[in-house]
Formats: sequence, C-alpha cells, structure tokens
Amino acid sequence: RVTLFKELLCSFCVCPIHTMSVRPDPFYKPIQETGPASGWAKSPYELVKGNRGPKGWQLFLGASVAIFWGFSRLGAGNRKRTEQKLFERQEHYGLVSLMQNEADREFLMREKKLKEQEAKIMSEVPGWEVGKSPYYSLSRWTPPHIMDSNKSNQKK
Repeated sequence: RVTLFKELLCSFCVCPIHTMSVRPDPFYKPIQETGPASGWAKSPYELVKGNRGPKGWQLFLGASVAIFWGFSRLGAGNRKRTEQKLFERQEHYGLVSLMQNEADREFLMREKKLKEQEAKIMSEVPGWEVGKSPYYSLSRWTPPHIMDSNKSNQKK
C-alpha cells in the first residue's frame, strides 16, 4: 500500500527531481471530439453580412479632399491677412510724416518752456548759458533731455 501511495504521489508531484525524467508516452493517441457523421443541424438563423462601411480607397479619397480643402482655406486666410497688414502698413506710412511733425512741434514747445524756466531759475548765477549742458564739452554730443520736471508742462 505504501508503494502505491508513493507512485500516486510521484505521478502528481511537480518537484524537479521527479518530473525531469518523466517523458510523455510516444504511443498515446489523443481522443478528439468531432461532429456527428451526418453533420450538424441547420440553424434557423442565417448569417447576413451587413454593410461594413466605405472601402479603404473611399476613406483615403475623402480624407485627402478634406485635408486639401482645409489647407486651401488656410492659404486663403493667410492671403487675406497679408493684404490687410499691407493695407494697414500703407496707411501708417502715409501718417508717419504727420505724426512726426506733431511730435516735433510738441518737442519744440516743451523745449521752449524748459528754456524759459531755466532762464528764470538760473538768472542769478553768473556765467550761466541757457540750454548749454554744464557736464560735457563741445567734443561730446548728447541728445537734449526733454523730460520736464514740472508735471503741468507734460502732455497727458
């Protein structure tokens, strides 16, 4: 009885000592289930293949048309935006001289006021020349400072 129990135990054992030498029987024929000899009974339901959608070339053509249309709209929008920018630039070029004239006029008015204030404030200082910078000689030119310290003279 003990030997039979050991044989049964070793046949179910999965340890590598007992299973490495066990080989399947080369003469074993598996029993396979097959259908009846007369065939299976017909099903009352018939397989109907439905429409599976458009063909591959139709999808490719449709996607290509959509992409082409989108890019053409993008290009048309870019052309329109470029024309609008060109028109705005031309308007700006036409107004630049007028805007520069106005800026020059404002600059001259501010400079005149500043020189009047400077002459009034520095009237008691001997040797003071109105409009001349005391910091640099004639060899170095610096642009005039048009920032007015008096806030009432500045443009709002």
